[in-house]
Amino acid sequence: MSRRLLNPDTDADRAVRDIIGDPQISGFTMIAGAGSGKTTSLVKALDAAITARGADFLATCRQVACVTYTEIATQEIEADLALNPVAHVSTIHSFLWSLIAPFQNDIRTWAASYGPRRLRELRDELAGLGPGTGTKRRRELMGKIRRLEHGVDKLDGVTRFRYGVGRNYADGVVGHDDILKMVPELIQTKPLLSRIVARRFPLVFVDESQDTFPEVVKCLRHIAVQERERFCLGFFGDPMQRIYLQGAGDIRLEADWHQVEKPENFRSPRRVLDVINTIRAGGDDLVQRTGLSADRQRDGEVTFFVFPADDQRIERLNRARAWLAARSTTGAWQDDRTKILVTTHRMAARRLAFGNLYTVFHSSRLSDDFDEGRAWPLTPFLGVLLPLATAAIDNRPALVPILRKSSPLLRPETLGQASVGDTLTGLATGIEELASLLTTGGPGTIGQALRISRDRGLIEIDDRLAPYLDADTPTEDLDELGATLTAYLDCDVAELAGYAKYVGQLSAYSTQQGVKGTEFPDVLVVLDDQESTHNQFSYDKLFGIRPPSPTDIKRRRGGEETTIDRTRRLFYVCASRATESLAIVLYAADVSQATAALRHSHLLDDNQVVGAHTVDTWAETP
Repeated sequence: MSRRLLNPDTDADRAVRDIIGDPQISGFTMIAGAGSGKTTSLVKALDAAITARGADFLATCRQVACVTYTEIATQEIEADLALNPVAHVSTIHSFLWSLIAPFQNDIRTWAASYGPRRLRELRDELAGLGPGTGTKRRRELMGKIRRLEHGVDKLDGVTRFRYGVGRNYADGVVGHDDILKMVPELIQTKPLLSRIVARRFPLVFVDESQDTFPEVVKCLRHIAVQERERFCLGFFGDPMQRIYLQGAGDIRLEADWHQVEKPENFRSPRRVLDVINTIRAGGDDLVQRTGLSADRQRDGEVTFFVFPADDQRIERLNRARAWLAARSTTGAWQDDRTKILVTTHRMAARRLAFGNLYTVFHSSRLSDDFDEGRAWPLTPFLGVLLPLATAAIDNRPALVPILRKSSPLLRPETLGQASVGDTLTGLATGIEELASLLTTGGPGTIGQALRISRDRGLIEIDDRLAPYLDADTPTEDLDELGATLTAYLDCDVAELAGYAKYVGQLSAYSTQQGVKGTEFPDVLVVLDDQESTHNQFSYDKLFGIRPPSPTDIKRRRGGEETTIDRTRRLFYVCASRATESLAIVLYAADVSQATAALRHSHLLDDNQVVGAHTVDTWAETP
């Protein structure tokens, strides 16, 4: 039995078990704060449904469905349930596709209707572009229009539709965006489809409900209302942890639905729990309390730093970590236990010394691929050249397996063209030259490293990149991709070490949006509006250092979400990651004003505020 199922029941777990056993209740929401064990409650609810109704469901070809946000969550829940066939656990897109896949004619009819609608939207957007709009957006729109026109024309010839990442109607592929529009629309307009879904899945549980797409929530609510006597819908989530702008957030209750709160926190020490409750108080009424047994409770540590927003940001952050390490009784702050949370990838790039690479790729259409570590121009380094250089230093037996996959000289058809000894000697020389260049670095060394690797036969250069390695192409003749590749080759190869650590999640840095659902012993949260330049969030507004904008005021009066609301949720997610020690570093144009604002926010209490003078003086002390 999984660890989650062995955990003691909470009041919330018992309440959910009673609800799913009551035919008079067609739905519920569970609001479970950070560290509460929301997934544990979800797994327990699934197990309770399987225990009570599993035999009947198997006999009648029915299942309880669990809709999750990621493939990783799907796998974890399936493992907790020992792959029980009564449970259908899948991501949102996969679940929706499983509902509609049998109805191929409905898919065709919907695509034939939606395709022309979408074409009109794209053409209108293209026609409305101002004269200052870049060619990149124009090309993107024109490409989408051409592909969709071709797909709509070919719809009648498609024999069967399937689900893929991107839309391609000509090949019978409906994409991510189509699934989110098509299935909710069909469910809400075809009563028979609602009945079929309720018949197949009498119980549906939705994980991370706050981040679930509103269209999906709406269509599931529709089924719950239309089929209330034979269907029960449960949402598990926390509106305070909604980090995606497109998420549904708070789930409105139907008349016969119940709301269950799970206030326990099994993660945070007392001082951290006080901080996250203070943050949360501005957002909703849930007050978390420790769920830890008396022998596991501890005080923990919370420290606030307020530093000037000057050119000493990185140095002072490092001094703050050293200062914490020297004084902390619980945390280490200088090793892999620590997680430093920044608002944007650019902030991490500066601190891990790959700022030029970041700038180059964020000026191109490859920016998202760069952030996720899958930009194709970087593949030779991440996949082959950096591992080769590392293996040459401390794991030489690994060199040959890497080269067998990467070197064109070791392919069967080319091995006979030179002696094996000469080939291996040439490869060894290439590795030595590469390792030396990676050590010294300097402007233009990315291009030099690729030329060495090509000339020595370590790798084969991508055809898209090869023309730029030697050709002296005038800058004015370059298209956007050419300009990006040229600037990339001019970068310092030494920047790749920090980048590789970052995208490989081997550094201390992560974005604040990317750590929901995780926890770390020591968490340091960097708050810096000026450096992040992220207009969706503002810690200065949250703390009252800057007044809300007219737009914020207008949205607040209209009951709409504001920048302050989004920032509060993000701050709550960040602060609640810490299991032992929490540090908040606030950079401010006016340090005195920022410190006063923190005190007014009631976040401090008995937590200390440390200024730049303290860490600077301490660092200078022998």
